Amino acid sequence: MKEQLAANGLSSRYRSEADFALKAEMISALAFIPPERLEDALRELREELPDDLQTILDYFEDNYIGRLQVRSDGSLGRREPLFPVSIWTVYRRTLNGDSRTNNFAEAAHRSLQRQFQVQHPGLLKFIEGIRIVQKTKDADLERYTAGHEITGKRNKYVENDRRILRILERMDD
Repeated sequence: MKEQLAANGLSSRYRSEADFALKAEMISALAFIPPERLEDALRELREELPDDLQTILDYFEDNYIGRLQVRSDGSLGRREPLFPVSIWTVYRRTLNGDSRTNNFAEAAHRSLQRQFQVQHPGLLKFIEGIRIVQKTKDADLERYTAGHEITGKRNKYVENDRRILRILERMDD
């Protein structure tokens, strides 16, 4: 999202205008809409967004929902999106209490980067780095199986998760 805002010269407006930022974030919020209600949400959102954000919504539609098109038989349908809805929607995952992000993978990647301290380590440095990281993870597992608490999400993220879940649970009311 932020990359698209930057590509369209809208980053400073996003940072300085709260209403504009809120409307821009509505595009990302489509990930929380039940897939069967995406068409209606997209239509409503298109009417709400300022003209400057329509290109961002077009990008989202092309890549994540599929552009609406008229088929050869005259019927309306959508092109295949680059990323199918089943891959990026977090609606069901949120309701199930599953993780909505790949932060675990990103954390592991950062751990490796810290260990190597270079972008492209040589083979020996890579192997040694992997060994050290594995020892750390093994120690974490031992502490966990011994009954020690693992550090969880920060309180603000736990509260955000609760708020999002309450909103999604009320969607069907």
